[in-house]
Amino acid sequence: LLSEKTVVSYRCDLLKLVAFANERNLGLFDLTYEDARRFTASIINEGYKETSINRFLASVRSFYRHAYKIHTIDANPFERISFAKRSRRLPSVLTIEEVRRIIDGNPEEFFPLRDVLMFNMFYSTGCRLSELLGMNLTDLDMDQKRVLLRGKGSKERYAFLSARTCRLLKDYLPLRKAFVDEKNQPSEILFVNTKGVRLSASSVHSIFRTYRLKLGISKRFTPHVFRHSFATHMLDNDSGIRVVQELLGHASISTTQIYSHVSNERLRRVYDACHPHGRKK
Repeated sequence: LLSEKTVVSYRCDLLKLVAFANERNLGLFDLTYEDARRFTASIINEGYKETSINRFLASVRSFYRHAYKIHTIDANPFERISFAKRSRRLPSVLTIEEVRRIIDGNPEEFFPLRDVLMFNMFYSTGCRLSELLGMNLTDLDMDQKRVLLRGKGSKERYAFLSARTCRLLKDYLPLRKAFVDEKNQPSEILFVNTKGVRLSASSVHSIFRTYRLKLGISKRFTPHVFRHSFATHMLDNDSGIRVVQELLGHASISTTQIYSHVSNERLRRVYDACHPHGRKK
């Protein structure tokens, strides 16, 4: 079964195709290979990234493949349309010093404490934004210093909590309980908003923008940058790539492989510093 987010994405992709066909007074099952090329050109011209273009193409190709299978059409107009080549850009990564600036501090008020705990949780676990938003109190295992994460495809894994994250949790949990009780919203949700309900993705991005300005961070600063930084720092400290794969919840090691390229920058610095012919005079 597909996740709800995947179903919504497929629906949006197909609605875009419907709009394209309607603009040309065409039925969905009347599109030709040339129409498929025009649709692909239109989404490229709209400035979508390669990943989004490929998702559009995968959605519509699957739709027409099913239509062909049930004999609604004679040929799939998208069958010969090639996927966009993905450029492998190296992810933005925070330095350890930059991370310390962000995760340090011991605020006493509820929402600043929630924000600092959230940053620490991202860096301690390397979790995705959706995984953090889905955290419940029952997912915490304070004795083992770990938290249960629900990743892509409803796959579950445990991630470890740093000593600092555990300390912040012990400060945060009583304040959280008092706050949700006051709002008459008793629940198992770990990270709550001003109404006492589950924090949303848009709220988290807004928090990140606020702290980026507040701390004067010049580089890209998002939840996923924390995930990139977690993986890169683990590899920089001699963690094996298989370990990082497990901690990140990647199904394939090829997805994790990009972080080894980031860590190659560290290898270059070590080489320049240590090799007799590589040292800077």
